[in-house]
Amino acid sequence: MGRRALALGAALALVAAAPAAAAQSDPKGDATGPLDVTSADLAAQGANLEFTVETAGTWNPADLVAGGGRSLCLKLTGAGVDQVCVQAVGRRAVLIAPGSTTPITAAVHRPNNRSLQARFDPAQVGLKAGTDFKWQVITAYDGATDQAPNAAVSATVPQQKVVGCTPGGTSYRTNGPRNKKVVALTFDDGPFPLTPKFYDVLEREHVPATFFLIGDQVPGKGALLKRALRDGFVLGDHTWTHANVSGDGPAAARQISLTKNAIQRATGYTPCLFRAPGGAVSAPLISEARGMGMNTIEWDVDPTDWSTPGTDAIYSRVVSQTKPGSIILMHDGGGPRGQTLAALPRIIHTLRARGYKFATVPGLLGLQPVFG
Repeated sequence: MGRRALALGAALALVAAAPAAAAQSDPKGDATGPLDVTSADLAAQGANLEFTVETAGTWNPADLVAGGGRSLCLKLTGAGVDQVCVQAVGRRAVLIAPGSTTPITAAVHRPNNRSLQARFDPAQVGLKAGTDFKWQVITAYDGATDQAPNAAVSATVPQQKVVGCTPGGTSYRTNGPRNKKVVALTFDDGPFPLTPKFYDVLEREHVPATFFLIGDQVPGKGALLKRALRDGFVLGDHTWTHANVSGDGPAAARQISLTKNAIQRATGYTPCLFRAPGGAVSAPLISEARGMGMNTIEWDVDPTDWSTPGTDAIYSRVVSQTKPGSIILMHDGGGPRGQTLAALPRIIHTLRARGYKFATVPGLLGLQPVFG
């Protein structure tokens, strides 16, 4: 079978040699046999691995036992830890190796009572950069076992990290392809005091996003922005002082280049995306940005959250305007953004319920990462 890439985060990539889809079996087996896995994946999300699994029947983590009885485990052949299994500590679902009393550190989320998402550092299971390994989901009940996919998936954690992305295609974009229900959440005018709270929501919901930064707010924020990159977010250039640069010229070029350089110094990451404040662009400005190695990115969904119209208004405007390929504009900075922050979980949950998936802008547009 030909090699294909698993889902890519912004700072880690896995190369798989087999499909990451799960096997199908009899849903009736969930009550008296091993849990029936309907889908499973292990993908890169920033510097972490993200494990997702869904079953035909419902289950409670408190009913699962690592290495015995009813179990749901991620088998990792070639890793330092052979497998990690789902079970409960108090009311929380955790990942733990059989025989251990200490769960691995993981951000675990249950979208519903049939599924689980867990994000963790691969180093915790003995997977280092360049390591070849295989993964497979194993379920068991009363001595009987099932697995998905039917054959273990081969993967490699590469040694490189993502240090930027490559511009490509049309220099000015307001949306991605309309043939798939994939959208990009974007946030402008940070980093700002509430920016870490936005990261918290996106991390908890396992949603990648793109942040367009004001350059003079970047110094001193290196640790925060490196966190964004570790989580698979993408950083873009939004000028140095949020100036109107639509007329291009030396002042506009300086606004863009100063911000690009500030992001590079703070994080080691070189942005390939530029967004003009207020969406004010011109052909010369788009050409200027492309000459600096950046696509100009605007949007097709704008809830005007900058005007603080209320949490419900922001929510309803986003979900009513979104269509396949949308680039959704919101703000994490530039003013009081508590309404946007409050609306964000509802926006994510509603769009997911409508069948949408989320990508960074480079992921949506097919822009290639730069490794270094």
